[in-house]
Amino acid sequence: MAVIVQIAGIKRWQLWRPMSPSPKRECQESFRVWDPGFIPRWEAMGPDLEIALRPGQSLLLPRGWVHNPHALDSEVRSIHLTFAIRERTPVWVAEKLVGRVIEKDSFRRVILPGDIGGHRLSQQVRDVGQALVEHVAGLDVDDFAQSLYRAALSEKEHTT
Repeated sequence: MAVIVQIAGIKRWQLWRPMSPSPKRECQESFRVWDPGFIPRWEAMGPDLEIALRPGQSLLLPRGWVHNPHALDSEVRSIHLTFAIRERTPVWVAEKLVGRVIEKDSFRRVILPGDIGGHRLSQQVRDVGQALVEHVAGLDVDDFAQSLYRAALSEKEHTT
């Protein structure tokens, strides 16, 4: 998600709806999901929305919307600022919940190569799943929420 603020000139923004609902991290990074057929498809469909931003106007660009900004007048300088907004999703909370288990010895023990396969791996999944349920059940939710809040303020990388 981003907020676009037009500073000078006029810029037309062509916008296309996301290709998937609630796009995830990989959908935000076009180099990961790029398909050469995207552009001809978008051109054939035309944009879902077109907006001309003038100085002082802003645009909220939701996560996953494909956008094609371009200046309307090539003789006039067009400047805009983009402010990226770090979004948080339930997957982010789940990643943080699971990340906390590294503090427990039982989650750091090595799974032997012979236990990666067949019924032994299935048992590993059951055991770890049960240990994870017990970990979450014993969590001080208010303390964990405070650590999430601090992480939300300080993390700089892309989130899910």
